[in-house]
Amino acid sequence: MIKSDLEKLSDCKRKLNITVPKDEVSIDYQTIIRKYRNHLTLPGFRKGKAPIKMIENIYEEQIKAGYIEEFIPKYYKQALLELEKEKVIPINQGLFEDFNWKPGEDLKVAFKFEVKPKIELKKYRDFEINFTPEKVTKKIIETELNRLQESYAKIIDKDSPIEVNDLIYYQVEKYDDEEVSKPEERFYKIGTKSLGEKFDKDLTGAPKGDVIKTIIELPPSSSFVPPRLNRGSSGLRRTGKPEEKPTEIHVVLKVNSIKKIDLPILDDEFAKDVGDYKTLKDLKAEIKKGFEEQVKIKNEKDKSSLILQKIIQENPFELPESIVEDYISRMINQSKKNENISQEDIQKLKEIYKKYAENEFRVYYILEKLRELEKIEINDDEIDNEITKSAKLMNIEVEKYKELYQKQIDREAIKIDFMNRKILKDIESTIKFVEKK
Repeated sequence: MIKSDLEKLSDCKRKLNITVPKDEVSIDYQTIIRKYRNHLTLPGFRKGKAPIKMIENIYEEQIKAGYIEEFIPKYYKQALLELEKEKVIPINQGLFEDFNWKPGEDLKVAFKFEVKPKIELKKYRDFEINFTPEKVTKKIIETELNRLQESYAKIIDKDSPIEVNDLIYYQVEKYDDEEVSKPEERFYKIGTKSLGEKFDKDLTGAPKGDVIKTIIELPPSSSFVPPRLNRGSSGLRRTGKPEEKPTEIHVVLKVNSIKKIDLPILDDEFAKDVGDYKTLKDLKAEIKKGFEEQVKIKNEKDKSSLILQKIIQENPFELPESIVEDYISRMINQSKKNENISQEDIQKLKEIYKKYAENEFRVYYILEKLRELEKIEINDDEIDNEITKSAKLMNIEVEKYKELYQKQIDREAIKIDFMNRKILKDIESTIKFVEKK
């Protein structure tokens, strides 16, 4: 009879020690020997008729390896069935530890695995949290209005030299004295200074067709350098190695065309062109209303996030390393598929993914525990209402929405999300939010 003993190494780590009596081991071991015997032919014996002792002596290491491979997983599964009765459920594949064993002895083996963290929420209400809500400012409204103005602008070809606010189309012919094999046309608005003051200054006043030597200046935070031109690339390429000083790239470019951006006047007529608005004041009011709705949603999400972070801070718990490592591994593999990244970049990504994964999993476990404690009941009507809201947000009739997104509509996931929001809203009523001055 297999005996097992569970050892607690930490809140999440467990070590399962398994002992199999030598009599039972012997029966299983002989099974493997007979399998070898049935497939072997030794000199002087017909296939499958060689003496068992001879087979064991000659193929001892192979038989031992075959026994370990076939029977140890079975012992482990058998021991896990007993653990399930005690509600001990591994969340990762058990790691088989090296062991010394010889045929004829009791078999002792150990597996290490992790379990879900045991969370005790001693405090998750009545906090004081620093929070400054976002507000819709005049600058936000003006920025959006300018964006609308630019979207309705007319782009007109011009033959006169380049001026500030003109749109230029150009192609780079040399990067740092190296010829570009396949120049690509790019565009740029003069006056933005996003490629450096010198770039804007050198191009201002230049006529169409002019070839200009200038410098593209990238800020210290940028990690872009000119492409290796012999590879046929003609764009700027990310290296992942930021410089302490601005990067200066000497270029030779040709101005292909110059265009004037003719902006419409911001008046009542413009408002009528944009939509069903009588005056510019009405348009501004609608812009403000739209942003207020967005800001309200964002502030609510930010509050919920801060509450969860505060609960995590007040109720620390160990996180299973295996789930974090698994997430990091999957994300790194995905990154490798999407682009060629260096070992240095991989290490940086691992650090980023680790922080993200640790926070997301802590949030997941906290919400799971809150649902257990609060016991919020959600009925089918409430789930249907959530589906209706989603349909309205997309401006689709409910039945059409259900038809289009039939596979994506997961009622259980909607239920859990709704429960989380209700619980956090209830907790929020006990929180004192303090604005930082």
